[in-house]
Amino acid sequence: MRGGGETGKAPENGTEKPRFPQGARTTTGKRALVVANEKIAGDQLVRSVLRHLGGGVEELFVVAPALADSALHHIMGDVDAAIPAARERLETTLEEFREAGVDARGEVGDSDPIQAISDEIVKFEPDQILVVAHRDEEGAFAEKGLLEQAERDFDLPVLELFVTNDPDPELLDAKSTGPVAGRRKGWRPTYNWPPLSRRDVGGILVAIIGTLLLGVLAAKGVADSHGNGNDHEEGRLGAEAAAAILIALGMALINLGHVVGLLLFQSVRYDGIFSRFFAKISLIGTPVALLVSAVLVLVI
Repeated sequence: MRGGGETGKAPENGTEKPRFPQGARTTTGKRALVVANEKIAGDQLVRSVLRHLGGGVEELFVVAPALADSALHHIMGDVDAAIPAARERLETTLEEFREAGVDARGEVGDSDPIQAISDEIVKFEPDQILVVAHRDEEGAFAEKGLLEQAERDFDLPVLELFVTNDPDPELLDAKSTGPVAGRRKGWRPTYNWPPLSRRDVGGILVAIIGTLLLGVLAAKGVADSHGNGNDHEEGRLGAEAAAAILIALGMALINLGHVVGLLLFQSVRYDGIFSRFFAKISLIGTPVALLVSAVLVLVI
């Protein structure tokens, strides 16, 4: 999803371009990308953002991701209703920056903040990235784990300011990533494989071992059903065996897709919301499926 076009610059008035206020900061660079998951409004928050950006910034670009209001809408790509709110958030943020003497421009971005950042890195080529967002338990589905994902994806340092979800947001905390992408870190069996985190390695092991065990349980269910007098060659399986087969096939497809995504699809960004979504299904669903199949085949 792409948002609307770029919102214009502040009008020229013939005066020297104002500098950003000096102050403590964790990132540096002349070109700054600000990701507004929450509107940047109020004197205190605006000053805090500018202080973290530092006095060396000369160009400021704001992107307001069109955040969906639910996980289902985000996964289904149903974000049209979120665009007006994102545009209002963008316009409010730009107005606040300009009132503070900052020449800023921006646009509505992708519904996934990581994808929005990636798009603007290509177009704007920033030296630093600052994200204004909510804590995971308070924010939109797309904001969860955002800083961790940014560290894995981007070479540039990313500073995330956590704010309250209020009409006048207040700063709660600040965290930052290192200047080297976490994608380069981690274990890999060969240089041709992408670096894998411990969660990735654990997910692969659970997927492989769990799928094999589910297959064994399904085969036992078929054998037991045949031994009980059901002719499975004519399609008359017991209900327990049929359920075990369906569970095994379903989890095999999910686990196969997740493992292939981790090992082969890193180049197409299988590393964000969908990766976390399928990782949870694989890591949690496989043990649950094993338990259910074991009960069906071994107990009932």
